[in-house]
Amino acid sequence: MTAQTELRSRFQAAVPQTLQDEFAEFGGITVHQMEVVRRLLLGERMSMGDVAATQGIGPSGATQLVDRLERRGLVERVRDESDRRVQYVVPTDRAKAIARRFKTGISCAAEQVLDVLEDHELEVYVELTERIARVSRADSTESRRRATA
Repeated sequence: MTAQTELRSRFQAAVPQTLQDEFAEFGGITVHQMEVVRRLLLGERMSMGDVAATQGIGPSGATQLVDRLERRGLVERVRDESDRRVQYVVPTDRAKAIARRFKTGISCAAEQVLDVLEDHELEVYVELTERIARVSRADSTESRRRATA
């Protein structure tokens, strides 16, 4: 645990303060809100019904969630061209720009922090990290499956 804490601290120290300040804006949003933004940034087009379904909430909860993200300037609603009753939630240019800057900043921080490793050590680190991520995803998927059963 001490090593993880130290590694996290080193990553945070390597990220430029301006980027930390900008990304801190995301810190005030809930896990559900961040999940919607993440899906949108990955290119998923989501209707309000999709937002409700993926988050396991009702239509009014989805509306409140999207309202909060809109107030932060991270998403906007766009009406479907063929069916004006349908609204899609899309990320704003601001959300895309923040995500790009954050990804770049994290990549630079990772280079600085992991620069102490030899190539073979880095390969082992990546392999172990990927294995942990796979297990974590599998556990998460299983937990969600059981919760909805």
